[in-house]
Amino acid sequence: MHIEAQTTIARPRSEVFSHLAHAERLPEYVTQFAWVKQVSPGEPARGTQYSYKMARGPAESTFEWTEFEEPSRLAWHGPPAKAGPGSMEPAGSWALSDEGEGTRVTLVMAPKPGGLFKLMAPLMSGSMRKGNARALELLKQQLEGGTNPPS
Repeated sequence: MHIEAQTTIARPRSEVFSHLAHAERLPEYVTQFAWVKQVSPGEPARGTQYSYKMARGPAESTFEWTEFEEPSRLAWHGPPAKAGPGSMEPAGSWALSDEGEGTRVTLVMAPKPGGLFKLMAPLMSGSMRKGNARALELLKQQLEGGTNPPS
């Protein structure tokens, strides 16, 4: 699967990157997460590990930053999370570039479905596209002056 979404946020790239790098904030804008916790010590960097639980179902697992190129790129990967008749191996990236006074944000979700989720992938792609669009909308609202100021 490969699902891509983009938006432009009226904030400097360094601020957007810093916000995204703190993956424990994911549930604030990616509502499919119940929670995300940093499990390795220190400030976020390549190799920083997180545990998470999805909002629906029993899926819990981990992921880590596999790329951390401040302030332009973050990528993650984790082991498959089992959910009922299938599993989903999380993977994806954030790409940031300057656009005028703001930041162009590209979110790429590239999970690998397993089990019955392989058959359901076309249906899941549509749902993921909607979820990504909503996540970018919430992120934009937060960083442009919503309830959660950037760090």
